[in-house]
Amino acid sequence: MIRLDPKDTDAYNDRCFAHIKNGENDLALPDCNEAIRLDPKDAVAYSNRGIAYRAKGDNDRAIADYNEAIRLDRKAAPPYNNRGNAYKAKGDYDTAISDYTEAIRLDPKYITAYNNRGAAYARDGKFDRAIADYSEVIKIDPKSAAAYFNRGRADLYSGALPKAVADLNAASELDPKDPYWLDIVNKRSSLPSRLPEAAKQIDMTKWPAPIIRLYLGQSIAEAGFQEHEPDDNTEIAHICEGDFFRAELIFQRGDKDKAAALFRAAAVVCPPNYVEHEGAVAELKGLGPTR
Repeated sequence: MIRLDPKDTDAYNDRCFAHIKNGENDLALPDCNEAIRLDPKDAVAYSNRGIAYRAKGDNDRAIADYNEAIRLDRKAAPPYNNRGNAYKAKGDYDTAISDYTEAIRLDPKYITAYNNRGAAYARDGKFDRAIADYSEVIKIDPKSAAAYFNRGRADLYSGALPKAVADLNAASELDPKDPYWLDIVNKRSSLPSRLPEAAKQIDMTKWPAPIIRLYLGQSIAEAGFQEHEPDDNTEIAHICEGDFFRAELIFQRGDKDKAAALFRAAAVVCPPNYVEHEGAVAELKGLGPTR
């Protein structure tokens, strides 16, 4: 299309977004730039470029582009949602929540905005509000495994263990990944572990197999925690998850001080957008003063 019509703004936008979907954000930016050059009033082009910047971790440039997209089209919900993601990544939860709320006002069935607002509330320790948003997602889409999973964790941190068990069971039935979360709430509720059966549905040659093996009773060395991918971001993720889930296991065994030390380590190493960071902060708050 672009070869036939070099001034086709939609074609540049479409290729820009295709690159974003493929994780090729450096390739996406020139196409977004060209779409904006051809039509400086194209709100979609600014929004797409914002997504590319956000994916590259440049939240300030992303926010600037979302601001322009919103100025050009105040009735479009996605730029508000996307700007909320950038503010949430910066730790500005109040502004993020305000943006998600506006996206929901514009589109009351915008599942992504409810999920994102729920995550922002949870990151801010407001689990009752997070639960309300995840419940709204489930009302709109009763088969949303992510919503049950997120609500189950919020139930756990708010102290509602029976609800956490029910929600994480529902999430596991819809999507059996991450079975150790259900194992955590089952053990806290004095219920039998379902992990041996769940592990049969997991590819045990890949991460998070070491966590599953650890929860099945193998030692740290046997579980394979020394094995990390060469990619730096992947290694950070594995260290983060390893610290957090080891902390949960040690907490189950009654050693609160050692668990707290690992939760603190997870809170430091885990990126703020990780559920393990949210969990580590919540668990430390629940544990109170430790040595």
